[in-house]
Amino acid sequence: MSAVLETALDACIDALRCSAIDTGDRVGWLSWELDAKGTPARMVGGHTNLYDGDAGVAWALAQLARATDRSDLGDLAERAAATALRSVEGQPFGGLLDSATGVVLAAESVAAETVRVADGGLAARSSAALTSASIDILATDLTSGLAGLVLAQSRRPHASTPEAVRRLASRASRHPVGVCWVDPLAADERAARPLLGLAHGNSGIALALAEAASRDERTADVALPLLRDALRWEAAWFDPIAGGWPDLRSDEGGYPTMWCHGAAGIGATRLRLLQLEEGGLDLESASTAVRAEAEAAVQACGSELARAAASIPQFGEAALLGGLTLCHGLGASLDVLVLASERGAPRHLDAARRFAETIVAALPEDPLEWPSGVRAEGSLSLFLGLAGVAVVLARLLHPERVASPSLLV
Repeated sequence: MSAVLETALDACIDALRCSAIDTGDRVGWLSWELDAKGTPARMVGGHTNLYDGDAGVAWALAQLARATDRSDLGDLAERAAATALRSVEGQPFGGLLDSATGVVLAAESVAAETVRVADGGLAARSSAALTSASIDILATDLTSGLAGLVLAQSRRPHASTPEAVRRLASRASRHPVGVCWVDPLAADERAARPLLGLAHGNSGIALALAEAASRDERTADVALPLLRDALRWEAAWFDPIAGGWPDLRSDEGGYPTMWCHGAAGIGATRLRLLQLEEGGLDLESASTAVRAEAEAAVQACGSELARAAASIPQFGEAALLGGLTLCHGLGASLDVLVLASERGAPRHLDAARRFAETIVAALPEDPLEWPSGVRAEGSLSLFLGLAGVAVVLARLLHPERVASPSLLV
């Protein structure tokens, strides 16, 4: 086992514990608040969501508790999840990452790991509310829209997704090569472009449809054809010369490997689809393309990690924009290699560990000084900060104990 990664993981866990604002009754962490230009302006408390708030940190701590056999981390995860649940009680359900939907899913995951979440009555009410959540959501993506609600509902013991899946189908924009989704709230035609990837694009919606079809038979007739068409549309954008998928948010978006808009998120989705196919999900003719796209994404993630590692001697920490964070950094690329290793290719795990060791060695000793997804030190969240980094490190060390942070499963 890697002493470098174990030391780094211990330091991350210590930083998360020491940064907790713990009053005994409530537990939370500070998050960066961005200004109108997206620049970190100040750190504030009270963010509860899964993406960059307390629910995401609670989910991460539950994973870390299992990986390290530390009951203190499980206790902190329980109390943080309960705090987040109280904060969103009565709020509307929306997408997975930025609403009460993700908070409830995180609390249920924490409860599964730690046996209970404090205030069982509140947890039961929140769980029941998510089951019957209104599907009157305009957005369709994973982050803020219907796909996020479908994914959360499908991950639960008694999945119930037919209405939300039918609403996703009714919002689909059909093209000769498949289907995609546009933002109904976009200010202009440019902003309404359909996107690729996991956070706001077709991969996130495809993942939600696949999870629903695999868990709730009532959705299969609608979800499976829609899933296959969504995959065909995204596959049509793959560029074999660039070895990836373009970022369609602008004309000069490049071919990123990020979780949100790029090969890491697309690859994680494809690897999950192959896992679900082994469990009975019927991809039909899409299966061959999914396998090829998974291989291409793994290669793209490995190449990006190799590029970053090779740049460190010349550029140092400046070669690691976003650091090891999930959404905008290298964390998701590492996780994709772990996912690939779980499909019978252990060499990918070995490579991921070597890349991570090289990168960690170039970072400051204090993880609170590491680069983050908001381009500012001290970010602690699951997708933009240290909580996600800690889960990635724990997964590299103990893949059999830790869920994929890219997929939350």
